[in-house]
This record gives sequence, structure tokens and C-alpha cells, in this order.
Amino acid sequence: MRKATIFGTAVLLALAVSLASARAEEPRSLRFEKTINYKLDKLIDLNATVGPVHIAKVELSQPSGAASLADRLRGATLSETESVVRATFDAENPEEDEWVVTFTLDFLDSRGKLIDRAVGKEGLEGESKVVKVDHAILTYVLPSIDRVEIKLEARLD
Repeated sequence: MRKATIFGTAVLLALAVSLASARAEEPRSLRFEKTINYKLDKLIDLNATVGPVHIAKVELSQPSGAASLADRLRGATLSETESVVRATFDAENPEEDEWVVTFTLDFLDSRGKLIDRAVGKEGLEGESKVVKVDHAILTYVLPSIDRVEIKLEARLD
């Protein structure tokens, strides 16, 4: 009886080790997609992993008077008909290699039709950071936004 228990335990242990190593060898996905409701100033769980980069949450907001850095460098300012939508992502890359993540946000109406698209890229190298994607959008379309499709794609730099 005792030999059977020891043998059974050994078989279970070997099975657990082989399952763990099989999981470790699974290729990591480099893409992630999720559609969320368009809600401002609320933390929304993404729980996304692209490559080694983990993006836990996103928050959508409309900061007043914010123009993107690229727009400010070109000397552009927001007109009275434009607003900024900001997506703030909590991102973490535990590896020392630099991974570049492309953040794509498709703003959709209630029928799923594309209203506008925002794209941002950020490199992460063994760090945690808050990634902000600012997008200038016409103010009159804001009430039409119902959902946001978030697409994440990672690549080793």
C-alpha cells in the first residue's frame, strides 16, 4: 500500500513538472484585442500580455487644453472645435530587452462603425511606466463614441 502511494505521488509530481515546462515553452502572443465601453475617468481592467509586456489597466479621459507633444512641437494648438482624448495605460516589462508596444484605439459608434483612430508607440526596457496616448478629435463626434476597440502589438526592438 505504501509503495502504491509513493508511486502515485511520483507520477503526479512528474506530470506537474511536464505541464509546467510545456506552459513555459508556449509561445507568447504578440497581439491583444479588447473592446471596452467608452467611459471617462474610470480604471478598466485589460489584463493584457503582449510579448513579456503586461498592461494591467487603461483609463480614458479628456484633459482640458492638452495637445499632443508632436502637435506642440509643430506649433499646432487645439482649435475650439477639437478636444483631446487620452488613454493612460499601466504597463510593465520585467525583461531587460527593450520591447516596443503599439497602442491602437478605434473609437466606435453604437453600431460598431469607426469614428476615429489613435495610435501611439512606447518602448519598455525592464521597467514599469504609465503610457499616455493623446489624440486630438473633433468635439462634435465625442457624444457618438460608444465603445473603444483597443489593439496592442509588441515587437522586440
